[in-house]
Amino acid sequence: MENKLSEIVLEIVSVNEDVFSLAQKYIDEDIIPQKYQDDALHIALATCNEADALVSWNFKHMVKLKTIRGVNGINRMLGFKEIEILTPQSWIQEDNNE
Repeated sequence: MENKLSEIVLEIVSVNEDVFSLAQKYIDEDIIPQKYQDDALHIALATCNEADALVSWNFKHMVKLKTIRGVNGINRMLGFKEIEILTPQSWIQEDNNE
């Protein structure tokens, strides 16, 4: 696990109009429910800042196949790169599978 933690690059990012717009697109396309706008913002913030992955325990609205496919479909359509949405456990286990 120490090796995985040393891979983390910390960066301060801010929410801007592009992030709000992308988050709203996730909501408009029924990927994330409106009342969970913070989850949509979280994904959009990671996407707009070109994160490779978003690691979360949120199985209700983030770490689920419908969300991952929907988010990445919208991301491709709008010219953003795809993002992996993983559990901490699956992210840590990547080292064991290499």
